[in-house]
Amino acid sequence: MASYNWASLRNLGPGLLFAGMAIGTSHLVQSTRAGAVFGLGLAAVILLANLAKYPAFRFGAQYAAATGETLISGYRRIGLAPVLFLLAVFIFAHGFAVSAISLVTAGMLKTVLGLELGLMPTIAMVMVVVALFLGFGRYHLLEKVNRFFMAVLTISTLIATILVLPSVEWSLYPASAPPLDLAAFLFIVALAGWMPSPIEASVFSSLWTLARRDDAAQHGNTSETGMSAVVSDFNIGYVWTTLLALCFMILGAGVMHTGGVTPEDSAPGFAAQLVALYANALGDWAGPIVGLAALSVMFTTAITVTDGLTRALVVTLGVLKGGLGSKTASGEGPRYRIALVGILVAALLLLVFFMQGFRTFIDFVTSLAFLTAPVFAYLNHRAMGLDVVGEAHRPTVRMRLWSITSIAALGTFAVVYLWLLMGRG
Repeated sequence: MASYNWASLRNLGPGLLFAGMAIGTSHLVQSTRAGAVFGLGLAAVILLANLAKYPAFRFGAQYAAATGETLISGYRRIGLAPVLFLLAVFIFAHGFAVSAISLVTAGMLKTVLGLELGLMPTIAMVMVVVALFLGFGRYHLLEKVNRFFMAVLTISTLIATILVLPSVEWSLYPASAPPLDLAAFLFIVALAGWMPSPIEASVFSSLWTLARRDDAAQHGNTSETGMSAVVSDFNIGYVWTTLLALCFMILGAGVMHTGGVTPEDSAPGFAAQLVALYANALGDWAGPIVGLAALSVMFTTAITVTDGLTRALVVTLGVLKGGLGSKTASGEGPRYRIALVGILVAALLLLVFFMQGFRTFIDFVTSLAFLTAPVFAYLNHRAMGLDVVGEAHRPTVRMRLWSITSIAALGTFAVVYLWLLMGRG
């Protein structure tokens, strides 16, 4: 990975938005559940998932910085089928993704603020706030708000993690963890599917990279948008997400697994358990403070994912309608608000008609990403080899080997997963 300029942390943009997007359902929910049920037994899964997906995610930001166009245009240069497949995943899988994130955010909202509203009205409230923020705030405000709340949650999480370390059972696979049977494997799939995020979210990174470039040009900060700056920005955000995923797993292992606490099967119930993790580690005074920070980060996740999906749909439909389109297209314009409202309404309807249980719904959504991961990893690899990417900006031999190995590994596990599902049926 490229060397970091830690002095420029205040200039972080798309990399930190990526972290804000990832440190939501995959971290607050899935990583904590992994620690609560398996102790440290799934630490290797978290690390390997992040390592396997790194090249594909990096290529999203790198492609945009090298070409001045979105990764969606790169897919179109490969052929029509990749863009249609991307659109199908956005419409079906990411509609569920926005639903899942809104569900977790609503659970946090009810718990932290003590709202007496029902869950569905609270989810609708979350979506209205997201729509208003994105409709009027846009990229510059999104970046600033995300940076503040990520800092608060990171500091509190690191302190809480250090304090619970003495309570953790330091074993590669604790005897008190469930056996590694089919049920455990299915949870591992759900954990890895969104760890740190679905690979198609690399498209969002390319969109944010272009939006950051446009925003920086307006504010006279073009030095922040060169290839070196873009890669460093991405790397810092990626390492950040990996570190916090491990921290949440340790918190779950040190408090819930050691205490024999079973994760709740409701969004508000699990949110209350999450806040209790910090209160047990730091003291009762910390519960409300960290609860507000966690709520803020979940709102940030809901905002970033919804923003990324909205931009991606606008650009994807534009590419399908008019070819590659403008090189600087980052998904903004009049159609953005129309797509935004449509996505949020569809996500709410999915929850009304399809949600049967919190854990089941979250596992279903995150498992979908496990199956599509090798496809998008392959497409990102292909995109970086296109003629439009200058020779100086193409991946090194080591990065290409890393990418090919990751594609093979992700593809193998996806096939095994499907085989087990068919055998189970």
